[in-house]
Amino acid sequence: MKKKHILWVFLLTLLVATPPIYQRFSEARRLKQIKTIKHEASQLKAMPLNEFLASLKATAPEETLIVLYTGSTHGHLEPCGCFIGQSGGLPRRSTAISSIRAEGFSPLLVDLGGILPTQDSKMKESVLSMTTSPNDAVSETLTTDKIHPLDQLRTQKVLESMQLLKYEALVPDKADMIFGEDFVKDTLARQAFPLLTPNVEGFGGNTQSVLMKTVGNKKVAVLGLSSLSLQDTNLTVLDRLLLELEQETDVIVILSNLPPAVNRTLAEKYPRVSAILSPGTGETENVGNVLLTYSGANGETLGALLLNTGDTPRVSAEHIALTEDVEDDPHIRELLQDFYTQVATDPQLQAGGERLFSDEALEQEAGSGYVGSQACATCHSKAFDQWSHTSHATAFNTLLTVGKQFYPECVSCHVTGFRYETGYQIGTKEKEHLADVGCETCHGPGKQHITTPLTTNIRGEVKQQVCMECHTPSHSPGFAQIVEYVMPEVDHSRTEPSLKDILEQRMRGPMKPQVELFVMSFCPFGVQAEEELLPFIGKYGDAVDFNLRFIANFAEEETSDTSDERKFTSLHGEAEVIENLHQIAISQRYPDQFFDYLLCRAKHLESAWTQCAKKVGLDINRVNQEIESERTKRLFEADIQRATALEIRSSPTLVVDGKVISGSLWRGKVSGICR
Repeated sequence: MKKKHILWVFLLTLLVATPPIYQRFSEARRLKQIKTIKHEASQLKAMPLNEFLASLKATAPEETLIVLYTGSTHGHLEPCGCFIGQSGGLPRRSTAISSIRAEGFSPLLVDLGGILPTQDSKMKESVLSMTTSPNDAVSETLTTDKIHPLDQLRTQKVLESMQLLKYEALVPDKADMIFGEDFVKDTLARQAFPLLTPNVEGFGGNTQSVLMKTVGNKKVAVLGLSSLSLQDTNLTVLDRLLLELEQETDVIVILSNLPPAVNRTLAEKYPRVSAILSPGTGETENVGNVLLTYSGANGETLGALLLNTGDTPRVSAEHIALTEDVEDDPHIRELLQDFYTQVATDPQLQAGGERLFSDEALEQEAGSGYVGSQACATCHSKAFDQWSHTSHATAFNTLLTVGKQFYPECVSCHVTGFRYETGYQIGTKEKEHLADVGCETCHGPGKQHITTPLTTNIRGEVKQQVCMECHTPSHSPGFAQIVEYVMPEVDHSRTEPSLKDILEQRMRGPMKPQVELFVMSFCPFGVQAEEELLPFIGKYGDAVDFNLRFIANFAEEETSDTSDERKFTSLHGEAEVIENLHQIAISQRYPDQFFDYLLCRAKHLESAWTQCAKKVGLDINRVNQEIESERTKRLFEADIQRATALEIRSSPTLVVDGKVISGSLWRGKVSGICR
């Protein structure tokens, strides 16, 4: 009988425990699948810069010409920052080039064309049919016969960077005619570096047919073939030119943005050519003795052709990855910062960007309009709460972190209703409630629905096609493969996520989660929150950006006080103000011992602060000096201003990426609030 009772207890325990164990196992498996697929999809076939530099150690500079080449950058200044592991950018390119020069090499730096921004087909469509949607707010500056000022400025910055990087040649591509023939003649042909155009006539300016280099005792000829002119008669000049070069030089390299089939034909016809470099993407191959290789696109990599001119000439090509481990060149970073500053201060430059969902009927209806996610919360409170803990609800923070909140090409996918009359508008305070990817991004503008709730004036079921408007391969690599795994995160019927779920979902993105705990230092519930959260947060280390912030007030100024120093007040009196200052000072002077001090104070709040300070190894005098510093006072002021901006008055309050997190998701043993 006793054994039977034990068996029943075991079976009941197993029955109760199995579902949560299986749920945790399934969730861990789902997250692992997402991580694996995203990682594989974002990988580049390119060599890390440090490995490439190491490979040069066995290469003699006096016998080697390195041709560094770019192409098909299409106005990309740097990665958008949408996911971890992005490669490219002018500041990193500059660092890579400088590092190679620092190894004693004098590389030839060239561009294979396609430097100008390409107009997105949807953007062109919205320009051509500005009356298609009554909600379309595309600026009147976008006309079919005028290039947008933002594209002009991007091009200017690209050309300035090429000057700073000391480019030695550009082979103009037919894609560079997007600004018109006059741009090629009056701008590209007037740069310090020449255009290599032996097969194109009539441009004048700084143009030439061939670059000549001497490496050791060998002469190297580099000539360009431009797709600006594709007539066969113009290619006949190559016969005469190559005949001369074969007699006068030892090595010939062709920079060609002609079609791949033409380049293969050239390789077969001219076997004395060592390599043909082309813009765009493609697999490196040998056609007979000729190496055919490509630059890659959007500036993600830096191409490197190595020509060894020793007794046995050899040629090889590598693509150098420009990932996060390549530091930014400060001069080029300054150039880009100037670009972003200009965009931030000029509404005309902010007028670009894509109008999403132009194929969706609901967005184009005359009576449609955007009202903001808060309007949905009245009837859909559970769905609203679930949404508020997703990455969509904090999408705008990514732009704020990288300083691109004014850059229209980035803004469109991080806000609601961009480029529609009632949607988000850059720099307009009245539209700030439409920042982030809100309910109406997926479900359509809600103005009609909140007035007359019908299934026909809202998108109830969201098609994957809607997600794909922003989750493109360039912004979300592998998304098509992981969509089934990420859909549960936006399923409004799912159970509330834990704080762990929220943080680990955010950590898959490009930015560290910003975690802020707002407390009053003498509030017993604030202390309970610190005991609850600090060990948990500590496990994530540097993967989470944690800040303890203090809820206090500025004292009313007394007319007799002539001091410029601001005074503070707090709910628990002057002692709490002083403890706040102590904790701020310790966080600055002793960040590694800060959590230990807080957990000690949680148990000894009635004792002198010095007791815990000594216990965790702090220098009391240094802390006191820090308390008197301007830095500590300014940080305290910033905490008060931050709490005021978020309308936080209760201790404790937890905020992740600017959004208050419901207490049910994290409070644990915290039994109340101070207010």
